[in-house]
Amino acid sequence: MATKLNALDLAFLSLEKQTTPVNVASLVVLEVPDGYTGNYCRDLLDKLERQPAGPPFNLKLSSDSVASLPSWVEDENFDIHYHVRHSALPKPGRMKDLLELVSRLHSRLLDKGRPLWEFHLIEGLENNQIAIYMKMHHASIDGMGGVELMENCLSLSADDEVVAPWTGKRERNKLPAVQSPSLKDSAGKLVKQVSKSSQLVQDLSKMFVEQGLKAVGFKNASAPAPFTAPKSLFNVPITGARRFAINTLSLAEVKEVGKQAGATVNDMVLAACSGALRRYMMEKQNIPKKSLIATVPVSVRQLNRAGNQITYVMANLATDEGDALKRLAKIGESTQSAKQEVQEVSIEAATSFAVVAQGLVAAANQLNITSMMPPSANVTISNVPGPRQPLYFGGAKMLATYPLSVLIDGQSLNITVVSYCDTIGFGFLACRDTIPDVDKLAGYVGDAFEDIKNRLALNELLGKPL
Repeated sequence: MATKLNALDLAFLSLEKQTTPVNVASLVVLEVPDGYTGNYCRDLLDKLERQPAGPPFNLKLSSDSVASLPSWVEDENFDIHYHVRHSALPKPGRMKDLLELVSRLHSRLLDKGRPLWEFHLIEGLENNQIAIYMKMHHASIDGMGGVELMENCLSLSADDEVVAPWTGKRERNKLPAVQSPSLKDSAGKLVKQVSKSSQLVQDLSKMFVEQGLKAVGFKNASAPAPFTAPKSLFNVPITGARRFAINTLSLAEVKEVGKQAGATVNDMVLAACSGALRRYMMEKQNIPKKSLIATVPVSVRQLNRAGNQITYVMANLATDEGDALKRLAKIGESTQSAKQEVQEVSIEAATSFAVVAQGLVAAANQLNITSMMPPSANVTISNVPGPRQPLYFGGAKMLATYPLSVLIDGQSLNITVVSYCDTIGFGFLACRDTIPDVDKLAGYVGDAFEDIKNRLALNELLGKPL
């Protein structure tokens, strides 16, 4: 039975071309169980390959053309060995080697003639560690969906049997059984749909009017409008090659510092990224006078709904502000204003707005005219909350997880963040040819966080208000 793609899924599908693989992925680092005898990776792979694939992992596109409105259909020639792959790092298996391999894997397009996912089991990492890199097309999953997928195949105990991510054992996300409605039910549903459609039109109109007024300067707001970002060194044409870098902060420490500063964890993450971006641009002697603007995906995920369930807000990163605390305060004002705008409209309107915005970006990307337009945003920064307790996969303890997302033409940097236990993992994905030293940028995140801590400590010492 065919399943239709929603509008945002189609927008992500239309975004893809050779220089813009629309892959989202997760890199997971695991610790091999102590005292394990035999080849752990080989044994794990044997267990995984014996497990059948369920939806969406056994579904492929009925057509790779957006114009023909493709659906998800079952792949009758599904081959688990094509999707599940085994790699090994050269000794001594440094993290640098792992990131280089993952960078190459993430640069490759997924085959649209098959289900759009790959699972790579990577052995040879030093300190008795292995890694899993799993990627899916963004048309089939969003950030929160990826976290749910991870949580459903990982377990709380090292003794639990391994469950492959592709088994489709995601009970809470299964669609309810369809029942034949009565005439009364159908009539009532029709009335509700008409009412909802009317509200959707009103909410969408409100969003577009407000964004338009902000864009032309007739309305002042802390949250900027799309396509009002300044040109920066990150907003250039890109190639298909990728480079991936990571960093980690303590979640407990970020929460504590945020509490002192009166800021949310999300604002602290944005401020750390902003400080890193500002320092990097200053070193390159290429920092715009106007602040960078970030696109920030916001989940509107509901149970029993498949596909992408996100909208976007625009955040002022205050990269034109030299003081770390003032920068944090401006970011907080911006995100609060943006969230308020989303809360004032329905979920349907928020996601429809995201479809239109993503559609404009996709059209510009396909027509190669991004350099002729103001950037929709300078960078995308996504913060996805993850599991808080230690998790295991086939007896191996998960030590860390880092996300990888999508680049588009004219936006050569994406920062995706996910928390796990007491850590926040930052994944910096960049175009290899335009930002070859993205590892330096990722390293500045820790320095930017320390800058906020030091400014707070200095204010406390001098008795100044925050």
